[in-house]
Amino acid sequence: MRRLLLFVLVGSPVGSLFYFAPAAVRETAATPEPAAVPAERQSGPPDVVRYEAAYRYTQAGWVVVHVEGEPYVRGYQQGRLLAKEIAAQIRMFATERSVKAPADGWRAARTIANALLLRKIDREYLEEMKGIAEGAADAGAVYEDREIDLVDVLVLNTWMELETLEAALAAAPTGLEGKTFPRPGLPRAPAPKPKQKDHCSAFIATGPATADGRIVFGHITMAGLTSGPFVNVWLDVQPKTGRRFVMQAFPGAVWSSQDYYINDAGIVLCETTINQTPLEPTGLSLVSRARKAIQYGESIDAVVKILSERNNGLYANEWLIGDLKTNEIAMYELGTRASKLWRSSKDQWFGDTRGFYWGCNNAKDLAVRVEALPADGDEKPDAAEWEADERDKAWLAFYKDHAGKIDAAAAKKALTSAPLAADSSLDAKFATADMAKKLASHAMYGPPHGKTWKPTDEERRAHPEIVPLEPHPWTVLTIDAPARK
Repeated sequence: MRRLLLFVLVGSPVGSLFYFAPAAVRETAATPEPAAVPAERQSGPPDVVRYEAAYRYTQAGWVVVHVEGEPYVRGYQQGRLLAKEIAAQIRMFATERSVKAPADGWRAARTIANALLLRKIDREYLEEMKGIAEGAADAGAVYEDREIDLVDVLVLNTWMELETLEAALAAAPTGLEGKTFPRPGLPRAPAPKPKQKDHCSAFIATGPATADGRIVFGHITMAGLTSGPFVNVWLDVQPKTGRRFVMQAFPGAVWSSQDYYINDAGIVLCETTINQTPLEPTGLSLVSRARKAIQYGESIDAVVKILSERNNGLYANEWLIGDLKTNEIAMYELGTRASKLWRSSKDQWFGDTRGFYWGCNNAKDLAVRVEALPADGDEKPDAAEWEADERDKAWLAFYKDHAGKIDAAAAKKALTSAPLAADSSLDAKFATADMAKKLASHAMYGPPHGKTWKPTDEERRAHPEIVPLEPHPWTVLTIDAPARK
């Protein structure tokens, strides 16, 4: 079949946007792949959109985006390419802040992020956010009849820190702890405590645990259905300084937030959330620290140092880190002041799982667990001892069954099986050492257990733009640039 191409040129003060749209596309058979690569991988993207050196295309539900250059320039590129999605995410998240008055809820989020976090982010990434905002605005992105601006993009990037702020304040002492007051009235029901939610399952393996003795790692994102349409951005960043890296991201991202990264220095990095520890108001935003760790980190030591320096404590995580150059892996639990690092090079394991670390929102170190206890609660430190939950038991069973045999097939099995792939799972990704060296990953967008996630009637009323999340086929995401037509 002959294929016709439509060519559109849109002028701008920074560059030009090229869009190649096929009027008719001939179907092609799937490209033969090595055994380790899923047969579902698509043969090529038909919908490439270019802006200067940047481009985007879709693949098995993922929106693959490449940006490069100086901070403002690469930000502007992303804003131009993802303007529609950035505006849609703002509208959706505004309904998360307030169902009845989304604009007011978004305004309040802007105020908090501006006051608490804007000045706690490295200038390089603020410049990138500025570029994203202005690129999106120049492409027509608006909210409430005004242009998208820097603070809007800031809120999108600091969303997880804002979401954990209430729990962080509950864990922060006020100075009144332990003091009694002569209250004459009878106490009523106390304010409800922030609820902890499941956020992600992940693992990293090496040496005695893997089939070839080299690193394999994988990750599942868990969140609400309102996040579903926005976690499918696969961002390839080639900065002017630092390392080239890929990450699962969202529209307008300067960091992953889902936290799955690979850089060309051989560093792989992912995390799962743990119970929230206190806020340190003078500390730096995790947005800045995590992004800097993957852009400039070339060793496990460097990544740990960057993540921990001037830590504000928000969005506390258990990080899984690997270095393809040395084949070393590490697990780093980072609260606010409490932290714990396990390293394969020192033969430090948890649960006697040599060659294997895992995460599923259940901190393993006692000091980190104690730091997350409510400041005004009556829980005792000895009540914070680690106990395996359902997903911990599943990871331990996976290790028992696959120790010494973990490979791509085993990773895929783990990330598509309950309870590790829970009903709130939005995706799954994993990479072997050979793939990670090429900044490539196996990836599935949508519920990895293969069932469509449908919104409830209540969710439809609260979030008018919410949609079902459909499972997509597994694919292989790479940094290979699409051919120019």
